[in-house]
Amino acid sequence: MPDIGQMKIQGLFLDYDGTISPLNVLRQEARAPEETQAVLQRIKELIPVCIITTKDLSFILPRTPFASAWCAIGGLEIKIGERVITDPCARAALPYISLALAYARHCSDTLLFIEEKRDSTGQTIAFCVDWRQSQDPKEAESRASRVLASCQRPPLNVVKYERQPFFDVYPCRVDKGKALAELKRNLGMKSGVMYMGDSKMDNPAFKVADIGIGVSHEESAGDLICDYYVRFENVTSLLQRIMENNLVFYKDFPEIILRGRQRK
Repeated sequence: MPDIGQMKIQGLFLDYDGTISPLNVLRQEARAPEETQAVLQRIKELIPVCIITTKDLSFILPRTPFASAWCAIGGLEIKIGERVITDPCARAALPYISLALAYARHCSDTLLFIEEKRDSTGQTIAFCVDWRQSQDPKEAESRASRVLASCQRPPLNVVKYERQPFFDVYPCRVDKGKALAELKRNLGMKSGVMYMGDSKMDNPAFKVADIGIGVSHEESAGDLICDYYVRFENVTSLLQRIMENNLVFYKDFPEIILRGRQRK
């Protein structure tokens, strides 16, 4: 893969948690800083700004008014304008999700937080098991392990995050690269796509994008298949600099701190 040192950006695609919103905050406090929202709103006036997230549409839409399109629940739902596309696998696996969710609720008591991910009709099609705020981390982890074991059977797909006290349960395999490609197709975009993310779940999207920027923080994955890195605290500055340079990215921007892994 040749070194990508300069590129005119035609579309900006972003992960949410840990990329433009702080990771270790309460769910209701997970928002992009006001200055980040302001620069993204300006960018939206020139090119599409798209969000690809594991959150559902009901959570992400009010928090991202600067976006033009969304891939929610890891790509199981796509929203462009008034049109919402739901992956058929979500409906097919509903009985399995319902059983797994019932068991997770049974185990949770007050130790686990179960975040239900609902589709645009209000149906729960995935969920997250989270024990970051537990008062008894050891017992919470034990209960989470039981839930995890019960969910690790087809057709359910469990996504664990390196060193993180939470995991997601989906009705089928989710792929942010596939989600990005579908958004590109629906938006009629051929090139000039930048993607920013912070976890291994973002790796498929890095591969599809023309340029991938890994967001580095204390809990970000250390094995991202991206082209460059930027520190979380410098994301707003990088976006502002891109805006000031007529949407042209340069590898020599001062916010770019490290070369990523070569993509294959």
